Amino acid sequence: MIKSTRSFLELKGDLVYLKKLDKEYIEEYFQGIDDCSIESIIFTGTQQVFNKSDIEGYLEDVSSDRSRMDFLIFSKESNKVVGEVVINDIYRNNRSASMRVLINRKEDFSKGYGSEAIILALNYGFGMLNLHRIELEALEFNERAIHVYEKIGFKREGIRREGIFFNHKYYDLVTMSILEDEFRAKYIDSEKSLREFL
Repeated sequence: MIKSTRSFLELKGDLVYLKKLDKEYIEEYFQGIDDCSIESIIFTGTQQVFNKSDIEGYLEDVSSDRSRMDFLIFSKESNKVVGEVVINDIYRNNRSASMRVLINRKEDFSKGYGSEAIILALNYGFGMLNLHRIELEALEFNERAIHVYEKIGFKREGIRREGIFFNHKYYDLVTMSILEDEFRAKYIDSEKSLREFL
């Protein structure tokens, strides 16, 4: 469900709710980055270290950047930030965009948070931003994430050979995408709830 007012945007699921990343959430966002597990850092290929000043500048940039939508993922059970999901590189003419998701702590893996957050973000991307295609990439060895993306409805398209450098080594990236009609056939045109796909 999409709930919107002038001051905020909130997307609600069964396990999580998403709120548009804004300067008012700087403490939660910074804490989430500070709490990131080594698995989260490796699987996202993160190569930078951020301090609070970096985050403040980043939030300033994000708030005025029309080529992206950044959402914080909150657990409905704890009302705490568990990660983020981002639609970025939005190209209005092509109606296309990229996506990335991060669950901060290892103890929050395999709870369905990331899956539901992706579905909520896709619903917003196709339903509100009028996108036609949303793509993402996964490290070749991140089989758990690739399995989740395929379960959600993403299709493998190819390999970006040696597309990322991390800790003295290049790794291939698996490119995947989902189209608006594929998403609607699975989630909108059926009577099924989000929970049935997690």
